[in-house]
Amino acid sequence: MNLTPGQAHEAYVGPPSEPVDVSAFVKSASELQHDSEEQGPAPLFSQSGAALPAHAREAFTSLPQDEQDRIKTECCVNDLRVLLEGTIQNPRLMGHVTRTHEATVHAIYETAEPSTRKKRKRTTLADPADEHQDVTALRLKLEATKLKCWPLTLHAASFIRPSRQHDHNTLINIKKLGSAAAAEHDAMIFVTVYNRQSWGQRILSRSSQHVLLSSQTLGDLYRALPCPSKELPEEIRDERGVITGFKTSLSEDDMAVDAHAQTLMCIEGIIYDEGGTEEDYARRMLEFLESLPQDDGQKLTKGLSMDEVKLSSLSVRLHEPYWILHSGSCEHFFTITTIRLRHPADPASGYPLTTQITPPLSDFCRVCTKVPAVYSVVGDMRLGESPYLICAPCWRWMGEPKDDDVLVVPLPQHRQGWVPGAS
Repeated sequence: MNLTPGQAHEAYVGPPSEPVDVSAFVKSASELQHDSEEQGPAPLFSQSGAALPAHAREAFTSLPQDEQDRIKTECCVNDLRVLLEGTIQNPRLMGHVTRTHEATVHAIYETAEPSTRKKRKRTTLADPADEHQDVTALRLKLEATKLKCWPLTLHAASFIRPSRQHDHNTLINIKKLGSAAAAEHDAMIFVTVYNRQSWGQRILSRSSQHVLLSSQTLGDLYRALPCPSKELPEEIRDERGVITGFKTSLSEDDMAVDAHAQTLMCIEGIIYDEGGTEEDYARRMLEFLESLPQDDGQKLTKGLSMDEVKLSSLSVRLHEPYWILHSGSCEHFFTITTIRLRHPADPASGYPLTTQITPPLSDFCRVCTKVPAVYSVVGDMRLGESPYLICAPCWRWMGEPKDDDVLVVPLPQHRQGWVPGAS
């Protein structure tokens, strides 16, 4: 499968940075924040003159008062702030700005799109003669802008696109997945998780974003990842080992179905597993890799258990994709996008945090084709195919199957990671 330029751009992850020793970063950043005892603490996140060196503050305060006032007036952006807030808070003005932007983007798409397929519906604008006087004043002010980069041109078509699934977020607020509190010298590590697309294995799509403390472990990171494989129903077997049913995940205690599955993480050539089990998953992976034809790639080694490895002990590269394998063949890739000290406005506890989860795409019921399916029915001759995806009301309407070999498999409910009590 050959990727289009747009797909290749969306699937690109990187470029990676130079290796960053997390513990060394925390130490140097803490020293920078606290500065030395002689100069006093320099607020790292301050946006005022308090963060400036003493000689810079003295150079400004030594100026005459009228000179200080002139500089303050020249650097002041209150006029822009007032205009922006007034536009956003006025529904009539904000509606005009939104419609104008949509009409401009639509015109660019129509001109730059060479295909002959049906064009999208054009966004209509009100006739200038029918505009409200406030809208007219805003429009004339925007048209009088002298910045040449202000209006969108045809070249902008390469840098704009409609919103896609991974641009949306199922979360309204940041979700706290734990109770860990941030220590004084803890760094915050921002992680983005990617999945392969089912229709294109070479394309990665963002599935979630998380924030962890440097004092937390790789095990905490894995448990924070929302994944349908963690919600697969547990098989119920009889004395002969034949599957007779499934146990669904209806309570928080039942959410630990994935506890029986092994997990691997590969970071900078080191494989970490869960440890504490009879089967050494990392060793089996290394044995499998050794059986493959030898190449000049990076040699992998076995590391400690994921719950024993703190993030502060790692040396990582920003925007470098790292690998997760669990539940047999379920793969994820994750990158560390940012490492920084905690801001006073950041949450003090509740880590790990989940800041974004891409809405899952559920298959619709094949009977009514209106609501998502909740069951996969196997071996029912009445349905014409097996397996058959069906919703709960349609399955109740079908009645009980007469064949004892029919299996009704509950589909993942996508609760883990974003429904309270299912983290």
